[in-house]
Amino acid sequence: MKKLFLVALLLLCSVFPRQANAEEDYLKPQFGIYPAMFELEIGNEPVEKSLIVTNLKNRPVTMRVELYSWTYDERHQLKLIQSSPKTLDQWMVLNPVRFTIEPGGIQTIRFSISPRVKPEPGEYRAMLYLIEESDPADAGKGLLITAKLGVGIYAYMAPVVRSPKITDMTFNRALSTISLHLLNEGNVHARLRGRYVAWKKNAFSGLGALKKLPDIIEPGHEPSGYLAQGFFPGDPVLPKTERSYNLKLNIPQNSGPYIVAVFGELDGKPVEKLFQ
Repeated sequence: MKKLFLVALLLLCSVFPRQANAEEDYLKPQFGIYPAMFELEIGNEPVEKSLIVTNLKNRPVTMRVELYSWTYDERHQLKLIQSSPKTLDQWMVLNPVRFTIEPGGIQTIRFSISPRVKPEPGEYRAMLYLIEESDPADAGKGLLITAKLGVGIYAYMAPVVRSPKITDMTFNRALSTISLHLLNEGNVHARLRGRYVAWKKNAFSGLGALKKLPDIIEPGHEPSGYLAQGFFPGDPVLPKTERSYNLKLNIPQNSGPYIVAVFGELDGKPVEKLFQ
């Protein structure tokens, strides 16, 4: 992955209100995590990696590490699965599993992966949770946020087969909604990344110009012709599964004729569609 320093709440993380210092500003980032996710290959030799946690709070923080294998349920929500000799969590050794970080300090967590049995080709997943422990001395001092941060680990055993495809994509003008269906026939997960943009038809000059749009467009600073945009969730579609998306565009009323452009990539392959 490219260099990424993720702060505050990660994808697949939970935050729980508790008692503590009243002056704490909950809108500020509380932790830095690097990297935010691991994708790695496994085989006969052990694999060793490390994770760096930075404490951005103004007080010491004690955390513990928990490790689980996971899948998605029928509603595409994360579901922890029972550990076994064939699950990734059983192949991993972590150090340390509990630590305290001073304000502004960092902690390196190292882990190694050594399969206990010969893995079948494909993907193995684990979720490494960093759980902030409450300090008994903080009881009765006000509101505190304690965090549960999740770092996804994807391990691949060769041969890897990537075979995702979009089987259907339509745009409903009455509902201003893009509907698409993604089928993943490979043995590792797939991600659809990109955006969809609504643009006045008489101002449209091609996809090339839309691809240069900034991710965030401030109100009152919209380019001429711009109506609305959105982004694909980018969440994983697991092997041998499928996923349907209904993506709403908030197009202003009485916008006149407009086009909707869809562009991005599916596992590195370009995705482009134009609804006129």
